[in-house]
Amino acid sequence: MKNVVIHQIVTWIFTEDQLRAYWKKQKKNLPFSGLTDRQYMKLAEEMLEHSSHSQLEQHVLGGRWRTKDEAEGNVIAEDESRDDIHVEIIDTNAPAEPRRRMLIDRVREIPCPHCSFTFYVREAASERSDWTCPACGSGFHNMTT
Repeated sequence: MKNVVIHQIVTWIFTEDQLRAYWKKQKKNLPFSGLTDRQYMKLAEEMLEHSSHSQLEQHVLGGRWRTKDEAEGNVIAEDESRDDIHVEIIDTNAPAEPRRRMLIDRVREIPCPHCSFTFYVREAASERSDWTCPACGSGFHNMTT
């Protein structure tokens, strides 16, 4: 299977079967098997963009549906052109390659001291020190950089 793995703070996995079904819904003239690697990755990003929150649950690595095995194998293609997202096509039928640590640049990790929820902000917002937790709604002052 050729799964697309999107690393963007959260890791999303779009399986080949899910992508094929999404492609068929779009009723494009090009056969699914004729997609280039770039088109294949773009299709997964479109699917990510147009999915509801409840639909996205089935793509989250470590959630109820997606396992680590679906993100391991031979990297066929990858897109590292953007600072805040990394996309790759993984052939899960091929032996797993040694993984390098994935770092998404230009984001800052902010842990809430009240509920332990952790959220991330882009570098441009890093000058702020007063925050409101999106999970519990509590305000707090964070001095870490």
